[in-house]
Amino acid sequence: MPIRVFLADDHPPLRLGLRALLSTLPDFEVVGEAGDGEEALALLERLQPDVAVLDIRLPRRDGLALAREIQRRGWPIRVLLLSAYEDDALIREAMAIGVEGYLLKQEGVEAIAAAVQSVARGLRAFSPEILTRARALALQSIEGLTDREREILALVAEGLTNRAIAQRLGISTRTVEYHLGQIFQRLGVNNRAAAVREAIRRGWLQWPSGDQGSR
Repeated sequence: MPIRVFLADDHPPLRLGLRALLSTLPDFEVVGEAGDGEEALALLERLQPDVAVLDIRLPRRDGLALAREIQRRGWPIRVLLLSAYEDDALIREAMAIGVEGYLLKQEGVEAIAAAVQSVARGLRAFSPEILTRARALALQSIEGLTDREREILALVAEGLTNRAIAQRLGISTRTVEYHLGQIFQRLGVNNRAAAVREAIRRGWLQWPSGDQGSR
């Protein structure tokens, strides 16, 4: 069966060029396209493609919001984001979501098509500039945690309660709660499970033994 691809970008020339190029590749089929996020979401739900190529700056609902919704609904759709910008906030959020690819538009339709092929095969595809910035941001973030916060985060990943962590470290439960609040703020999350997932996505933690961390 062909790899089913969906395109969402508010610039018709890019969609047309990418569709034309993908149509020349064996085993690829563009099953739909959209120019805004709301239309894209409705079509993604109906079409259930294998790969969704999403412009980050889509009107009405942006590509990041679509990627989050795909993840929230548990759709088996691999996401390749497109952007014209090397924006740290966008890169940080994309990495937190766990998208399969992130390409800068200036690389051109040939590079985007090659990235679609990689993502469809289960690989990841990132522009070198995006990968460089993502690594720098991850380093900045991990350096923003204290040794105690890293220690507590690791124990949270093991499944220990706040009380158990306090007993293990010889500190009060209130102190554990304070450190967790600081960790949540730095990671941009609001609960323990989300903190563990985010830390693992950033490469700070390994999945606990026996838990493969399914999304």
